[in-house]
Amino acid sequence: MNRFGILIVGTFILISSLPATASAGLKDYFVDSQWLDSNRTSVRIVDVRNPALYFLGHIEGAVNIPKSAFLSTRHGTKSLVPTVDEFEKLMDRYGITPETVVVAYAQDDNPYMARFIWTLRFHGHTRSYVLDGGYEKWAAENLPTAVLPTIASPNSGYTVSRSADIRAEGDYVLTRLKNSSFVILDVRRTSEYSGQEVRADRGGHIPGAVNLEWTNLLRNENGIKVLKGEEEIELLLSKAGITRDLEIIAHCQTGIRSSYVTLVLLSMGYNARNYDGSWIEWANCNNYPVEDPHEQASLKPGFPGTPESRLLRKNLSPTRWEQRPDRSTHPYSSGAAFFRYL
Repeated sequence: MNRFGILIVGTFILISSLPATASAGLKDYFVDSQWLDSNRTSVRIVDVRNPALYFLGHIEGAVNIPKSAFLSTRHGTKSLVPTVDEFEKLMDRYGITPETVVVAYAQDDNPYMARFIWTLRFHGHTRSYVLDGGYEKWAAENLPTAVLPTIASPNSGYTVSRSADIRAEGDYVLTRLKNSSFVILDVRRTSEYSGQEVRADRGGHIPGAVNLEWTNLLRNENGIKVLKGEEEIELLLSKAGITRDLEIIAHCQTGIRSSYVTLVLLSMGYNARNYDGSWIEWANCNNYPVEDPHEQASLKPGFPGTPESRLLRKNLSPTRWEQRPDRSTHPYSSGAAFFRYL
């Protein structure tokens, strides 16, 4: 068989092994370590962790694309999806073509891997997946790793042919606040949702939003965080009032955690969008309404805390949060260092 024939057969085998997309399911957006190990020479593996972690050890053949490469700042709002031009240049830089199968990973509970794949999916790159369990699961199973970097060969000519309707902007959310067929899913911590923890100009939540922290979709497997099963996730969503007949807009602080939830929702057949501007945009725009239960409670007689302490709460800005060198010094810290600004 000549080289062309081998290429055709190899491509057919890879496509045949890809998760089916005829009906939605978690495997349409998430792959496990065994699948990746069987196909890793035929896909582009992307490590979105901090470069320092990448150089300490990564999946063999993976390229490192740090989060700064796929997050944009526009009109004062950070962590937005890159524009078409920015995205095309990013794909060319790392040798990714529209036909490339991409699998992204980070730490097991680091949602930036989902944000990268959501970005690809938004720009129409459907052959893209999140590695469930991340690097921790891969390493725990003694699968191939490396310390020397993989150097991608750049290409040119990546063209976005279409964008998927999986993103929402602030005004889109605003015009649907009182629509009964629409629900806002706030996936931040309860302390953020309630207004106790303030990481923007205002605390609280978007009026009418329901709160389901994104980590509730994960379970512990031998000390590693992996996705729960579809039935268990659907039960959680149902209890929160999230059903398939609704249009769902997920958000967090900067659209990172909510991108993970959005992919899970899409994989299970829900009509979902990720609001990537998220709370940092919404709370900092005075034209957008907020509900702040903690602020309302603090105005009642007898509420604990001095006026000075309430002012300190309001002044706990995202910038100050981001500059903290050690997450353990922050009273609301519940994750690794990459959670400083999500």
